[in-house]
Amino acid sequence: MSVSQEELMYIQSQLEGLESIFLELMPFGVELKRQQVQDYYDKRFDQATKPAANVAETELRRQFNTKANQVRNLVDSAESLGEAGNKLNLIRAAATLPENRSKALKSNVGPFCHKLMYEGTVDSGMLAEITSSSELGVTEGRVLLASVTFLVVEELDADGGKMPVKDLLGQLLNQINSAGLLQRNDPFFVEAQCALEAMKE
Repeated sequence: MSVSQEELMYIQSQLEGLESIFLELMPFGVELKRQQVQDYYDKRFDQATKPAANVAETELRRQFNTKANQVRNLVDSAESLGEAGNKLNLIRAAATLPENRSKALKSNVGPFCHKLMYEGTVDSGMLAEITSSSELGVTEGRVLLASVTFLVVEELDADGGKMPVKDLLGQLLNQINSAGLLQRNDPFFVEAQCALEAMKE
């Protein structure tokens, strides 16, 4: 499936906002509302500019405003799908272009990812359906990869046993690659590959 460079840049910006939410905001309990997000980055900017720094203040402000805008825009998009505090809504919003955002996820991808993120379980029946489905598109591919990439555990419950997160991510990357769902330079594909390499170390 062909995606333009402009669309990939848009998706990259959304992915960066998603990373900020999962890695910066959620661990500190920042409420995902527009003003609270802006207040958080304003406070971070003030803290960063108090000590002497080599970086010009205007450039630092630009960087913080860029990050705050990425997150606020993503929160707005997630709210169009429901509650912005729902991790799956955040991932769906980041993984899609605006015109595709209202389309439902195919082949049990939504319920499968919800179980991953909120229950820490792999539903083998859903996984088998997903990996054999011919209905999946770029959104499903990105949502699957992001749902695993942003897990904060090393193992998942699967059929009464344990499955390493890296094994699931590797399986999904191989499936998505062989099915040609995402271009190799797709930000979500690249991010998942980097995450997998980090998990192997």
